[in-house]
Amino acid sequence: MKKIFAILMVTSVFFSFSVSAQQSKMVLPKQTLMDSLKISETVADSVIAIRTQTMSEMKTVMSDQSLSQDQRKEKMKPIKQEMKTQLKKFLTDDQIAKLQEMQMAQRQNKQE
Repeated sequence: MKKIFAILMVTSVFFSFSVSAQQSKMVLPKQTLMDSLKISETVADSVIAIRTQTMSEMKTVMSDQSLSQDQRKEKMKPIKQEMKTQLKKFLTDDQIAKLQEMQMAQRQNKQE
C-alpha cells in the first residue's frame, strides 16, 4: 500500500512539473513582456492571465474531434475577439501589435 502511495505521489509531482513546463513554453516570459512592451508587472500579469485563459479555450476547441476544421475556425473567432477586447483594457494598439509580432516569432522559433 505504501509503495502504491509513493508511486502515485511521484507520478503526480512529475505530471505537475510537465504541465507547468508546457504552459511556460506557451506563454512569453513576464520579464520579456515588461521589457518589450514597456509595461508594469501588474499589467504583464494581466496579459499573461488573459493569454493563458485564451490558450486553454483554444486548446479545448482544437481538441474537439467532433468539429470539422471550418467549425473549429468559426469557434475560434469569438475566442480571439474576446482576447483582443480583454487585452485592449491593458495595452495600446501598438503594444497589441508588438505582442502579436512576439507571438509569431515565438511560434517560428518553436517550429525550428
